[in-house]
Amino acid sequence: MMSSKVINEFVIPKCMGKAFKVRKGQLFRVIEIEGKQVASLMFFNANNYKEQFMAEFSGGLNYFHPSGLGSHYRLSKLYSKVPYENVMLSVTHNKIGDHFLGPHCTKKMMEIWGAPGHRSCSDNFSDALREFGLRHEDIYSPSTLNAFANVQIDPQGDGTINIDPPRSEKGDFIEFQAEMDVLVAVSVCPDDKSAMNDHSCKAIKIQILDFPQ
Repeated sequence: MMSSKVINEFVIPKCMGKAFKVRKGQLFRVIEIEGKQVASLMFFNANNYKEQFMAEFSGGLNYFHPSGLGSHYRLSKLYSKVPYENVMLSVTHNKIGDHFLGPHCTKKMMEIWGAPGHRSCSDNFSDALREFGLRHEDIYSPSTLNAFANVQIDPQGDGTINIDPPRSEKGDFIEFQAEMDVLVAVSVCPDDKSAMNDHSCKAIKIQILDFPQ
C-alpha cells in the first residue's frame, strides 16, 4: 500500500483558530502537542460553502450505517447537511475515539459560566473564517466535531451532561481523509473554566499529508 507523506504542518497556538483547505484524497491530522486539549472542527465544501458538515446528523447516519462500521457513536464518515447528504471526510485513524457532536463554546456560554468577555470557540471560528469571506451568519449550525472531548450524558437518563478531562495524551491524533475538496476550520478550544481541556489550554498541531504521484 502506498504510504502518505507530510506536505505541510503547522501549530495553532492555544486559544486560537485557523482555517485551511485540504484537497480530495489528501489526509490531515489533528495532533495533541501536550495532551488533554480539545479541537473543535467545522468543515465546508471548498467549492460550495453552502454545503457544510452537520454534526448530529453525521452521528445518526454512522449509528445506522449498514456496513456495521458505525453502529456506535464513534464516527467513521462525516456527512454534509441536507439536502446534500454527501460524505465529506472519512476517519482513518482514531485511537482515542472521544469526541462530542454538539455546540462549541460561545460568548453566552462563557457568560453563563461566570466569565463574561472570555474568549470562546466562536471568536476563534470568526477569526479563522474571515480569511475565506465567511461570517457566523453563513454557518448553518454551531454544532461541531469536538475532537478529544470527554463528554458523557448521564446514563441514568436525567439529561445531565458530564464534562471530564480528555483522555488524550501527547502524540495522540485523529486522522481524516478528504472525500471532496474541503475547507477545514479549527478552534483550539479556549475553555479553561470547565474540565473540557483539563482547566489548562494548550496548542494543537496540524499535518496535511498526500500520496506521491
